[in-house]
Amino acid sequence: MKKILSAPSTFQAIFLDFDGVLAESMNVKTEAFIKLFEPYGNEIVKKIVQHHKENGGISRYKKLQFYYSEYLHMPLSEQKLEELAQQFSDIVVEKVIEAPEVNGVKKFLNRYYKTIDLYVVSGTPQQEIRLIIQKRGMKKYFKGIYGIPDTKPTIIRRILTEKGYNRKKVLYIGDSLSDYYDASEVNIPFFGRVIEKMAFSFPENVPVFSDFFDLLENGTKAISKPE
Repeated sequence: MKKILSAPSTFQAIFLDFDGVLAESMNVKTEAFIKLFEPYGNEIVKKIVQHHKENGGISRYKKLQFYYSEYLHMPLSEQKLEELAQQFSDIVVEKVIEAPEVNGVKKFLNRYYKTIDLYVVSGTPQQEIRLIIQKRGMKKYFKGIYGIPDTKPTIIRRILTEKGYNRKKVLYIGDSLSDYYDASEVNIPFFGRVIEKMAFSFPENVPVFSDFFDLLENGTKAISKPE
């Protein structure tokens, strides 16, 4: 695995995705998609699972629209989309609240939340992700908790403008290529959280870590109190 050997020496703020970064909750959402689409057969489910795993940062609304259009070749009304999204939420919320944290998360948050502004930027509906963070007892660590309907680049741009952060001194931590592309869109540094069995990889120039113990051990020079 590529290690974080060099990076900007200080960060004013860090934006973190939730699923696969703060909590091991990707499988919960994978199972929810399987349950929603299992009536359409194993081949459809297989395609959906692969797409979902490779595009962790994309909202469920966009994924549902994509699956109906590209895999089912069926129309999807706004009403049906909202019904599916609610079914998805009903399946996942409690399980996500109970999902184990990524190793080292609490140590990382406790070390930095008083000196670096931390934000959750998620593809989960905003009301839902705020409930999840609150129920997990993590609210105190974050200056803000954000989700859809706004896109991640929109949220990050707004915070950058409001807070006046230097783009070179903020960091986005995500676990998917879509997260990497979002960081690239707003031109800020990115670290990728990966697991060994992932079916895809980030570009070679992307610093990666396996869990937050790994990040703290190998990336301590990258994360320190801003000057």
